[in-house]
Amino acid sequence: RLRWMLEDSIWHTASMAAEPQDTTLPGVGNDPADPAILDYLGTTPLYFRMLQGIPPGTSVTMELTYVELLRYANARVELMMDHDLSPLMSGTIPEVNIEVRVRSQRALTGIDLMGTGVWSPATDITLLTVDTAALFVYGTDVPASNGFVLEYELDPLAYGTSTLSTFLPDSLVKCDELGQGFFVLLIEPEPTSTVIAKDIVIIIDRSGSMQGTKIEEARSAASFMVNNLNAGDRFNVIAFSSNNTAWSTGLQPFNASSMISALNWIDQITASGMTNINGALTLGIENYIGAGSLTAKPLVFLTDGQDTESTTAIILNNALQDRLAIAPDLQLFTFGVGSGYNEQLLNQLAVQNNGVAQFISSANFSAVMNDFYTQIQNPVLLSPTATFDRPDIANTYPQPLVGLFVGQQMVIVGRYEIPGPVDLQLDGFASGQPVTFNYNLDLTGDHREDLQFIPKIWAQQAIQALMNEYYTHPAGSADAQLVQDSIVSFSMCYGVGSPFTSFVDDGGGTPTVGMEEEESIARPVLFVYPDPAVAGSPLTLDLSAHAGARQLLLRIYDSLGRLVFEADLSAHAGGLWAWNGLGLQGQELKGHLVLQLFDGDTVHTGRATRL
Repeated sequence: RLRWMLEDSIWHTASMAAEPQDTTLPGVGNDPADPAILDYLGTTPLYFRMLQGIPPGTSVTMELTYVELLRYANARVELMMDHDLSPLMSGTIPEVNIEVRVRSQRALTGIDLMGTGVWSPATDITLLTVDTAALFVYGTDVPASNGFVLEYELDPLAYGTSTLSTFLPDSLVKCDELGQGFFVLLIEPEPTSTVIAKDIVIIIDRSGSMQGTKIEEARSAASFMVNNLNAGDRFNVIAFSSNNTAWSTGLQPFNASSMISALNWIDQITASGMTNINGALTLGIENYIGAGSLTAKPLVFLTDGQDTESTTAIILNNALQDRLAIAPDLQLFTFGVGSGYNEQLLNQLAVQNNGVAQFISSANFSAVMNDFYTQIQNPVLLSPTATFDRPDIANTYPQPLVGLFVGQQMVIVGRYEIPGPVDLQLDGFASGQPVTFNYNLDLTGDHREDLQFIPKIWAQQAIQALMNEYYTHPAGSADAQLVQDSIVSFSMCYGVGSPFTSFVDDGGGTPTVGMEEEESIARPVLFVYPDPAVAGSPLTLDLSAHAGARQLLLRIYDSLGRLVFEADLSAHAGGLWAWNGLGLQGQELKGHLVLQLFDGDTVHTGRATRL
């Protein structure tokens, strides 16, 4: 949710629109393509145009509410806000207030907040119990280039499985006909699990477009991976442009001598030439000839550009055929840096070859790659598959599962129709031998208000799977358009962003009490569906929770706070009531609407958007 408020205490809430993100808005000053602002915003910016003019000197409050799976490693959770505001402002930020509240199902053992760069904030931990923590930071004249990192520690012995689930009532099931239950499953192996040796090949782009900080970041990421290999691992490093250069002719055992040699070689990599992705991947996969089935086989591929030698179809076919012939269990992890790469190519290279694609900004991307390597550093189960003992457990993501690693959590999301106990069988391979883990889960039949984020996590994973399918079709084809339509539908209904949707200001505004008071009041909710709805189709109100109410008076307000409809619904208490979408004057109503239902004691509120 994105909303904003001026000094009149009226919240204006953005709508999700079925149109791609507008990235043509001005950057800094009069330059629409200022490199500093574009680098700051990265590859997935959120541009938003406010229709309402803001008088000079007016205070503006912006609020973005979102769901994020935080970085996790070895019982430590991290939220990094490593933002650099210097492209937007010079000098220091006059005043910074940071308030953090943490609630955890797993026992908390510590919490801290640290500044990045030269900032050392004074942290006041106001609360730390088994399941709750809170801290506050106040700073003045904070360097604009500095951000912060929040870390909290969990009970290291509470590994195993954790299941979060919620079961939506009929009134809230409006986006699809799948099961009403949503779950997130977290699986973490024992810290003492036997780690499987790795055969890893690191391929980095050294073409001319990588000059400057990009090649420095690439060298830093490659060096981090080499520095953190395990005893028993084998590795090689390849740099490519028009031609390929490799540290070694093949995989070499990791030891002190090979580490120093590889690090010195990495330090000498410079950027020049064109981009021959096909040749680099061919050489990288050939490193696995004779590797056998006892090791994990991650291949890490980084580029900021598009192939200048081969077509997308040729590259995809060659990589797939080479993998199947040489190392079927190889996992190809692709990274696109900046904005000039071929997203469809990198996505399909990963999807077709057991891996995952990531697209990152050119600023500080080595930190993202370092975090990725930390996650796959210690594998204990390869090529995993999850099998549930009930057929109603369906639409699980991600597919395929990447693996199970020491100190990391495997995340599986899915849907279900029937609450109750479930058995999960996780099959895979360890050192070439089949391995099976069995887990007992319990999926709730209750609607958990505190777990409303779970449907959004599931929808995000479903959208990612649809994006993978979208990239398998030719751009602009009828098949691609069908998948795009599904992505737009999921995005708008679940309120989850996508490449084909965006936040827009439709002129809406909802009169409310002050911000602090509003956030502290638990407001009864009125369920309305479908939402969003197309103008001309009815809206249904669920009144099943109001059986026996003394009265039911409905009022509907438009985005400007004007009363546009009212009715006495007392005769419909305990059932459903359909509204035709027409206002008091018989006019068709569109845009953002606020509904208020008074049952004689309490005002229940709801929202609806008519397109």
